[in-house]
Amino acid sequence: MRRILLVSLALVGGFAVQALAEDTPSNADEARRAAVFATVGSATITVGDLEDTINARSPYSRKRFAEPKVLQEFADDQVRNELYYQGAEKLGYAEDRAVAKFLDQTLVQLFIRKDFQEAVTPDEVPEADVVKYFADNPEEFRRVEMRRARHVLVASRAEADAILALLASENRTFRALAKERSLDTETKLRGGDLLYFTADGKLVGKQDGAAVNATLAEAAFELENTGGLTTSLDLGDGHWSILELTGIRPERVQTFEQASNGIRRTLWREEREATLAKLMDDLRAELKPEVYAERMDAIVLERADAPIEPPNQ
Repeated sequence: MRRILLVSLALVGGFAVQALAEDTPSNADEARRAAVFATVGSATITVGDLEDTINARSPYSRKRFAEPKVLQEFADDQVRNELYYQGAEKLGYAEDRAVAKFLDQTLVQLFIRKDFQEAVTPDEVPEADVVKYFADNPEEFRRVEMRRARHVLVASRAEADAILALLASENRTFRALAKERSLDTETKLRGGDLLYFTADGKLVGKQDGAAVNATLAEAAFELENTGGLTTSLDLGDGHWSILELTGIRPERVQTFEQASNGIRRTLWREEREATLAKLMDDLRAELKPEVYAERMDAIVLERADAPIEPPNQ
């Protein structure tokens, strides 16, 4: 059988006697698998076809086939699917470009999955390699302490001291004062929030060396508890700031047991990528592809605003 969508576990055993009656191969198991479950035109669906497909399913999925009604519905689907296939083949869909493209893509995906992704699983990575990786990359398994804070940036110490006084004497939140008074245009709209940063001021998750002012970072790491306030901080160039600590993420160090599964997957991916790269090099050496890049100039691209033509019926 070329295509099976659904299968029946009970059907497999039920056709074993019929298999021996129809043919007498030397091997009894071959006879059982060769028994014909159904014929559709010139195609046949054998017990072996059903068996192979059902065994590819998970044990949980196979339990459903214990119900006779479900089994019968699945059995009917096998024949129905073959009828659909032969009907589509008769109308020429087997030669359709879209079908050919789909088959090509499926072939490549199956090749990569079976020969590279599933050939070696992460669990098969040698323990010695995992231990070595853990020992050679200690910083990868250590998250340094991070802190989060908000601040109000002003143009003088007098203004900074006045804000401290407001926070101490009036029912004003730090967030509200930051939105109202701060000169830091980047943070004032979010209430002066500086986001999380490390002791050297580097912003967590940001690229291009983004960091908070070193004086602010140092002051934040000197505070003991969230909600704590600094005194007026001189940032230089005529700028002063008040800072409130809003979050602490303590240092975290993974043990080998905690990190080992992730290491196995990392090493597995690296090995898979290296193997695929070697395969590509070998195929290039064997098949010697030739590319005429200059001929790409002849490609005509449809305009983005061009109307979409309906598919041919």
